[in-house]
Amino acid sequence: MSLIQNDLLVRVADLICETGTPCYVVGGFVREWLLQRSSSDLDLVVAGAAIPLARRIADRTGGAFYVLDERMDAARIVYRRPPGLTVDIARMRGPDIAADLGARDFTINAMAVDVRHRDEPRPGVLDPCGGQRDLAAGILRATSDGAFQSDPLRMMRAVRFIAALGFRLESQTESWMRRDAHLITGPSPERVRYELALILASRGAAAHLRRLDDLGLMRGILPEVVALKGVTQSAPHVYDVYEHTLATVVEAERLSAFPDAQLGHDETQFLGPFAADLAAHFHTAISESCTRAMLLKFAGLLHDVGKPQTRTVEPGGRTRFIGHERVGADTTVGVLTRLRFTMQEIRLVSAIVTHHMRPGLLLKEPSVTPRAIYRFFRDTGDVGIDVLILGLADQLATRGETLRRDHWLDYLGLVRGMLDHCFRKPQEVVAPPQLVSGRDAMAVLGLGPGPRVGELLEAVREAQAEGQVLTREQAMNFLRQFSG
Repeated sequence: MSLIQNDLLVRVADLICETGTPCYVVGGFVREWLLQRSSSDLDLVVAGAAIPLARRIADRTGGAFYVLDERMDAARIVYRRPPGLTVDIARMRGPDIAADLGARDFTINAMAVDVRHRDEPRPGVLDPCGGQRDLAAGILRATSDGAFQSDPLRMMRAVRFIAALGFRLESQTESWMRRDAHLITGPSPERVRYELALILASRGAAAHLRRLDDLGLMRGILPEVVALKGVTQSAPHVYDVYEHTLATVVEAERLSAFPDAQLGHDETQFLGPFAADLAAHFHTAISESCTRAMLLKFAGLLHDVGKPQTRTVEPGGRTRFIGHERVGADTTVGVLTRLRFTMQEIRLVSAIVTHHMRPGLLLKEPSVTPRAIYRFFRDTGDVGIDVLILGLADQLATRGETLRRDHWLDYLGLVRGMLDHCFRKPQEVVAPPQLVSGRDAMAVLGLGPGPRVGELLEAVREAQAEGQVLTREQAMNFLRQFSG
C-alpha cells in the first residue's frame, strides 16, 4: 500500500515538493500506514517556516487554514470533502529529523518518511527510536525520560492509544507516568477535554477510566470521581459509589452500542424492536468529538457525584443520599464547565444526571399512567431516551448478581412501554399536538398574559395525553370547565 493514497493529500505533497523544502510525513499517519490502515490526518514536518507554507497550500487546494501554535510554528488545513480530512504542518523541532522524532511522545509515533519517497512501493522509514519494533510487539513506550514533563497531556494520550490499539504499556514508561502524574493539571482544559472525550468514546471506557485512576491521573482530571471511593451504600447496592459508578459506565456503554449492542435474551426481547431508533439516537453527533453515546457514558460517570455531600446514616444503619441527583447535576455543570465542554453538552449531561432517578420512581407506582408518561418526557425533554437507558444501566450496576429476574423484567417492561410511546406514537401521549393557543385561552376566559395561561395550556396537554381531549372544541370546553 502506497504511503499517500488520497488524491487531495497527494496534491498537498506535490505542492510541498515543488517548493524544495525538506519535508517528512510523521507521527500517526506513518504508524497507521505500517499497520496497513488508512488515515485522514496527514502530519508533516518541514525544515523551515511552516505557517506561511500551510497558508499557501490551503489557498491552492481549497482548504480552511488555522494556526495551531504560533510559538511552535504549526498550522492546520481542514478540508470539507472528504469530511474529517486534515493536514498539520509544523516546523521541525531541532536541527534535523532525528532530533524532531526524538522529541515526540511515543516510539510508535516517532517515525518518518521523506515526502519525496512517498510513491515508492516500500519507502524507507526513519526510525531512530525503535517504533517499528514496538509496533510489531504491541508495546507503548515513551521516547525519553522527559517525554511527559515536556507535555503532561501525553499521559492521557498514552491511555487513549492503549484504548485504541490494545497495546501494553511498557514498564519504564508506566513508572515515568506515575512519577509525573501530578503534572496533569498543567495542560489547558480544552486539551484535557479532547483526550477525555476520546477515552470515553472508546470501547471498554470504564477500564480505561480505571487505568487513569490507577496511574494517578484521575485525581487531577476528575477529583469529583475519585471522591466516590469508599463511600458505602446500603442494600440493594452491592458496591461502594465508586465501583457502582464504573459498573454503570460499563452497562451504559453496552446498552447504547446499537446496532452492535451485546444484549441478553430478555433485553433483546424488550429493546430489540427499537434497535434502529436507538442506534440513530446514540450515533447522533453533538459536537466534533462527542456523540450521544459518549455523553451517556459521561452521565453514567457523573450521575452519583452528589452522593458524598448528601450521605446520611439513619439510626437503624440505613444509608441515604436525599437530593443527590440535584447536587450531582450542579456538580456536573461545574465539572463540564471547567473542562470547557459546550453549553449544549453541559445541558444534556446535567439533565440526564438530574433525572436519572425518574425511571426507578415510576417503577414503584402501581401503574404508569399516560399522564405520568407525558410528564416524564415533558420534564426530561430531549434526554428522555438517555435517562431510560441510563436507568437500566444504573439498575444493573446497583444490584449486580443479586438482581432478580422478575425485577429486571419489570424494569425492561417499563422502558419498553416508554420507548414505544416515544418512537411509535409520540403524538398520542409524549407530544400531543397543540389544539389551543395562549391567545385562545385569554380570549375565552378573559385573562391577561401571565403564568396562569401557561398552567391552563399544560392542563389541556395532560388531558390530551389521558385521552380526555381529542379536538379543538373539546379543548376549548375543557378550558372553560377547568378554569371554573
